Amino acid sequence: MDTTSIVEGPVYTSGNSFRARAEAQQRNYRARVLKEPHAEHAHWLTPEAADAGKNFVLPLCFDQARARAESGKGVERSRTFANMLSSQAMCFNIFAPLTTPSGLANAAKVLNAFIPAIKTVEAITIEYTPENALFKDQSGQSGVDCDVLVDFRATDGAKGVLVIETKFVEPEFSTCGFRKNGVKKPCPKDVKLDERASQCRYSEKGYLYWQRTLEARSLSMDRVKDLGCPFGGAAWQLWVNHTLAHAEAQQRKADHPYFAVVAPAQNKALLRDGKTLSDFRLFLTRPETMVFIPLEQLIEQLAAAGGTDSATWVTALRSRYIVA
Repeated sequence: MDTTSIVEGPVYTSGNSFRARAEAQQRNYRARVLKEPHAEHAHWLTPEAADAGKNFVLPLCFDQARARAESGKGVERSRTFANMLSSQAMCFNIFAPLTTPSGLANAAKVLNAFIPAIKTVEAITIEYTPENALFKDQSGQSGVDCDVLVDFRATDGAKGVLVIETKFVEPEFSTCGFRKNGVKKPCPKDVKLDERASQCRYSEKGYLYWQRTLEARSLSMDRVKDLGCPFGGAAWQLWVNHTLAHAEAQQRKADHPYFAVVAPAQNKALLRDGKTLSDFRLFLTRPETMVFIPLEQLIEQLAAAGGTDSATWVTALRSRYIVA
């Protein structure tokens, strides 16, 4: 390949939004560092580069993404392997090196900076899908799962579970399927819920989101009932993943459930200057179980922790995901 002819390529998203700047950074990284031509869009790799794992910063990250993709539900292969803005690729790039024995020790140091209760990390699972019995919602490619599940020991010696959602350039979290545009007879925004939330259409389908929520007592139901269901918009994904953390903790007899969002602090559309997460915390019986981990700070904590291939790994993470 004549790398002297590699160009950044056409702009897909123009302007100075976070997405536009992140996209420009990926185009530059692809052309200047990877020295790969672009596909239809300049922040997409060609099929050949995607198949060679060029969207991953270390061979380990590529190997784990490929193995997970081959195991069934969990990895959308074309986007994850080719789209340089993929949050799923970012997730493997950040967390795959932490799944090794030495990586688990570093993971404890890194995560403790954001959740002081974490003392040691025992296991990290990327693209975790719970057993169907948990929510009774697993069907084909659908059903609640999480980007990362961390089993840890807390400073008091008890078990803990951390569920992590990673976002890069997305402008919002996943929303309720009964509130989306185009849905026949969308759920009204002011629907009132009783003590068992039986009016929720997910409950009508037999899904156990509310049952697990009530078992864990993770929400202030008085506040939920006063306002009507607050989980039709951006808070829907926060709610079900927060509930997943509590339900998995109950299954493991773990005393410390946490849910964390890893995203760039600069992604204002997603975070709404922190209001998305702070508004959700108002419904929690234990607000400290909802944690925000700024992507930029996470990468710097990884740099401080060191470890095998640390310099190569962290340099690539900074170049890819800390947006100028």
